[in-house]
Amino acid sequence: MRWWRKIFPGRKDETTPAELNSEASLHYQRGNHFFDSKAWGAALNEWRRAAEIWRLASGPGRRMASRLIHLRTVLVFLGIMLLAYTLIFTFFPRSRWEMILMAGGAQDNRSWWERYLDTGRAQPPGNGHKLGVREWWEGFKQRLRGQKRREIARNRGGRPKIDERWEKLLLRYGRYGPFFNSDLDVNIISGYGLSGLGDYKNSVKVFEKGVGKTTAPGKLADLYQGLANTHYYKGYVHQKDGLAKYDMKLVLKSLKAYEQALAFQPRPISYGNLGWMYFLVKDYEKAGEYSRRALSMNPAMEYVQLNLGLIYMMQQRVYDAYTVYQNFLRRNPSKDTYRGGINDLREVIRDNPGRYPFAYLFVGMLSLKQGDYGLARDSLKRFRTMPFVGQFWREIADRKLQQMDNPARPR
Repeated sequence: MRWWRKIFPGRKDETTPAELNSEASLHYQRGNHFFDSKAWGAALNEWRRAAEIWRLASGPGRRMASRLIHLRTVLVFLGIMLLAYTLIFTFFPRSRWEMILMAGGAQDNRSWWERYLDTGRAQPPGNGHKLGVREWWEGFKQRLRGQKRREIARNRGGRPKIDERWEKLLLRYGRYGPFFNSDLDVNIISGYGLSGLGDYKNSVKVFEKGVGKTTAPGKLADLYQGLANTHYYKGYVHQKDGLAKYDMKLVLKSLKAYEQALAFQPRPISYGNLGWMYFLVKDYEKAGEYSRRALSMNPAMEYVQLNLGLIYMMQQRVYDAYTVYQNFLRRNPSKDTYRGGINDLREVIRDNPGRYPFAYLFVGMLSLKQGDYGLARDSLKRFRTMPFVGQFWREIADRKLQQMDNPARPR
C-alpha cells in the first residue's frame, strides 16, 4: 500500500483550516488598521503574513486535488491501454498456434508487436517503411513535447494584467479565507494593490469600475475611500528634504471622492482625511469642522489631532493649537507619527516664510519629545528671536531649552 500512502498521505499538521483562516483574518484586519494609520511598512508585513497563512490553509486541499488528478490520469491511461489491447485482438485475430510461432521467431529481427501486427497484407504506398510500435511511441512523445511547447508559448504571449492576477488570487484562496465573504470586493483589493505598487492610473480605473458594478453603500464607501487615497498619493511628491509637494488638481479630486465616501457611510477616517484635504485647499473652517467630527467618533486618531493643532495655528488660535499639541504629547505616540507632524509644520514654514512663527515653537515641542534635540534647540531658538510672539510664549520656549540642558529636571 505504499503507493496509496504517497497519493493520500496522513495529515501531520493538526491545525485546522478554520483556525488558520481565523489567524489570517486577524493579520489582514491588523494590516488594514496600520494602513489607515499610514504605517505602510507594518501594513504590508501584516498583509504578507495573512497571505502566507491563507496559502498554508489552502495547501492540503490543493495537494489532495492534485493527487486526485494524477490518480485519474493513471486510471484513464490504463483504460486507454485496455481499450487498445481489445481493439488489437479484435481486428488482428491470431490463433494459439500462430502466437507460439511468433514468439519463437528467432530469425526475425522485428519485435513481437511488429510481428503480431503483420497481417501479411501489402504495405501502403509511400516510403515502403512500415511504422513499428517503438517508432510510433517515439513519435507520440515528440508530439506531446511539441504540444507542451506550444502551450508555454501561448501562455507567454499574453501576460495577465495586475488586477486580473489579484482576482485569480482571490478566487484561488477565497474558498479558504475571509475573501469568500461577500463583504469584500475584488475591485477594492485590486485597487489598493495597484496603488501600493505605484500604478495609480490603473488603480483609479479599477476603483471606478467597481463603483459602476455595485449599489451596496458599504462597498461604495470603500471604493470611494480607495479612489480618494489613490488621487491623493498620485499627487503627493516626496522631496529630497523629506517634505512634500501636492498637485492641487488631484487634491480636489481626492476631496470630492472623500465626500462621496461619506455620503454612503460616515466613517471617522473619511472625516479625518477630508479635513486634511480642506486644509490643503486652505479652507480652514471646514478643515477644523471635519477633523473635530473625526475625533468625536474616534479620539485615538493621533494624526487627526496633529492636523487640528496645525489648523488652529493657521487660524491664529495659538492657545487652542498649543493645547492640542500638549494633549497629543501626553499620548506618547510612535516616532513616525511625530515625524509626520513635524514635517507638516516644516512645510508651513517653507511655504509661508516668517508668517507663522509659532510653527517653530511646535516643531521644538515635538522634536524635544521625540528626542531630536538638534532640531528642537534650533527651532526653539528661532522662535525666541521672532517679533510679536509675546513674553509668555518666549518663557515656554526658554523652559523647553532648559529641559535639554538639564535633562534630569522634571518636565
